[in-house]
Amino acid sequence: MPTVSISHSRIALLCAMPLLVCALLLSVQPAYGGCSSPTTAIEAENCLPGNPSTEWNVSTGNAGDASIQGFATDISVNVGRTVYFKIDTDASAYTIDIYRMGYYGGMGARLIASISPSVSLPQAQPACVTNSTVEMTDCGNWAVSASWQVPTSAVSGIYFAHLIRTDTGGDSHIIFIVRNDTSTSNILFQSSDETWQAYNYYGSGSLYGPGSPDFGSIADSVKLINSLDFKDGTLLDLSSLLLSIFE
Repeated sequence: MPTVSISHSRIALLCAMPLLVCALLLSVQPAYGGCSSPTTAIEAENCLPGNPSTEWNVSTGNAGDASIQGFATDISVNVGRTVYFKIDTDASAYTIDIYRMGYYGGMGARLIASISPSVSLPQAQPACVTNSTVEMTDCGNWAVSASWQVPTSAVSGIYFAHLIRTDTGGDSHIIFIVRNDTSTSNILFQSSDETWQAYNYYGSGSLYGPGSPDFGSIADSVKLINSLDFKDGTLLDLSSLLLSIFE
């Protein structure tokens, strides 16, 4: 699974949550330096102003608008590399805002960049490949809709693209990890992306139930190339809370 490095002081902690698993290893160090003289990249990052959840959370409070959904071709990307987004929507125009999750004075996230689709809109995506035997939906056959080159100076963490239709305001999230493979930080934060996919009900249903309130077929296979679609905002809420505590 992708890992996110977080520098701070010391403890050894292992915790598991329904949608998020984290592993920590710390060594004794002085208390943080504060924004006047931050001692780590994470500390310096959290000294920057964050954005309120009213700006970055989906308006419906869950998986977002079904008319604009997408995913990153790679769940994680190293700093300096490019993350590609595949998006399915009939919108003739939409915006893409990139946020990093963190503490940020209690805001929970910070706007990092704003990008535009790289294709003519509306973009027609093909139907996802399905396997009725195991109730699996694979949308890897979609075409790339946009991309973002992660700056070499980017701070590792959980990032997400906030997709917003300009006509209806319908929105959704694409979650991905930015890692720093050269980091020597004392704390390791491990994201549970496989668990996220297990709860993903986009298409034919998740490992725990179908995509509608009525229980029916339960998928026997996890969709690794697909939109992350949840019935509530648990994923983002838990991730934001846990990262806020750490940072």
